[in-house]
Amino acid sequence: MNSINEIFELPTWEERISFIKKSRRTPQPDVKQLKNDWFPKNHSVNDEKIRKKMKTLVRDAYFDTKGVEHPAEFEYEEVARISLPIEQDIVNIHVAFSVGNEPILKTDTEDNAELDLMKLLKGIYKDNKLRFQNKREMRSWLSEKEVCEYWYRVEVSSFWRKMWKKIASLAGIAVQPKYKMRMQIWSPFRGDRLYPIFSDNGQDYLGIGREFEYKLPNSSTMYCFMLVTDEMVYQIQHSDKGTWEYSEGYPFKHGFSKNPTIYAWRPAALCENIRGARESLETLTSDYSDAIKMNFFPKLILEGDLANGGAESIGKSHLLKITGGGKAYYLDWHQTSDMVKTQLDNLLVRCYSLTNTPLISFDQLKGTGDFPSGTAFEYMFMATLFAVDRHWEEMGEFYQRRANFLISAVGSLVPSMKAASETLDVEVVQKPYRIEDLSKRIDDATKGVGGHVMSRKQGVMLVGICDEYQDELDEIETDIKEEQNTAKQNTTE
Repeated sequence: MNSINEIFELPTWEERISFIKKSRRTPQPDVKQLKNDWFPKNHSVNDEKIRKKMKTLVRDAYFDTKGVEHPAEFEYEEVARISLPIEQDIVNIHVAFSVGNEPILKTDTEDNAELDLMKLLKGIYKDNKLRFQNKREMRSWLSEKEVCEYWYRVEVSSFWRKMWKKIASLAGIAVQPKYKMRMQIWSPFRGDRLYPIFSDNGQDYLGIGREFEYKLPNSSTMYCFMLVTDEMVYQIQHSDKGTWEYSEGYPFKHGFSKNPTIYAWRPAALCENIRGARESLETLTSDYSDAIKMNFFPKLILEGDLANGGAESIGKSHLLKITGGGKAYYLDWHQTSDMVKTQLDNLLVRCYSLTNTPLISFDQLKGTGDFPSGTAFEYMFMATLFAVDRHWEEMGEFYQRRANFLISAVGSLVPSMKAASETLDVEVVQKPYRIEDLSKRIDDATKGVGGHVMSRKQGVMLVGICDEYQDELDEIETDIKEEQNTAKQNTTE
């Protein structure tokens, strides 16, 4: 496919949908398997067909006085089913390291119009709570294999009233824009089946199809298909008559110069290769629990014979007299097989090591003393930081496309910023989670600026305690001038 128009050359929507589905170049995620991995209640250890109840003999087969044989009697007892949310823990750790710190929007511009556009862009980020959406999207990408953002306009004026007070260039506009930006996340666990459309060369992103269902007030289900192109948004639904018809309000022009969807895909879920180890760990842990329940506490081991036929009461206590040099004791933890405990530990560690994930727990960290920061932290978590850097190869491009789209969208919403939106260059920089020593960063920046190996602006950026670098530089210049004026006055006096 070289143009989205090829879809509309087909006469019916049924044919168009079929064509869009066949155009998908990557396999659809196996949502059932991914959900089984992600949700502990779906793990095989909870499936009674796989981990069956325990069959216990209650009474042996016997013949009664009339010579009639009675079969053996059995009871079925529930067994331990210990499912572990390891996939969730691993993915959440990678999410925290990847986007736990919000990525930085970086630009070197000093043009006032472009700086005002940057303020507006950050306002859109804050208004849409993208700091939290980043985590949801990264989590979906790692666990569901694909995720998509869909941006649209809503008619709300409150956002622009806030921006009018912060951005000087907007004050000269007589009429405020009436639309603001809103965003949805589409992903498999949210009930979306996605069909990204690329050109035959595999480079040009032409649009995306979205198949989904929603429940009506009468509890019936409505099947819908949505198509977003560079110009239009289409949505059709399956009517009661069995035909396709447009949903209310569709189709419409989205009004943006770029496609308002951003899509990301990965060939395998992050934890796909630990499924076997996790299932073995759950089975072993559950078997271990059953063994302790049936064979350990509170079972008493008696070696020798009891004197006088049993226990002797002495006040409120009971005394066991054992003959023949015997002894009595309970089964306890120390008699557990070391092989079982070692295997449990090995399987747990393997799940985390296979995904380059630090096993962060109180038991793991309580003996480490002072937690490392700076260079020591980099060495200790080097494998995880490498994995996070690999995540950014895909998701960094995703977040960069989002920034580029929103810059162009502002130009569409605010005509006076159209020129700035075509020239502003913004880089989205990842800021992986690290435990850092702020005093060391300040010391390094001070030495770098004082040694004339970096500018004051670069020093402020290195410290990283503010987002508005130019405003901070202006404040520093003001403070320096005030100190110089005060020093001159003191000298004159």
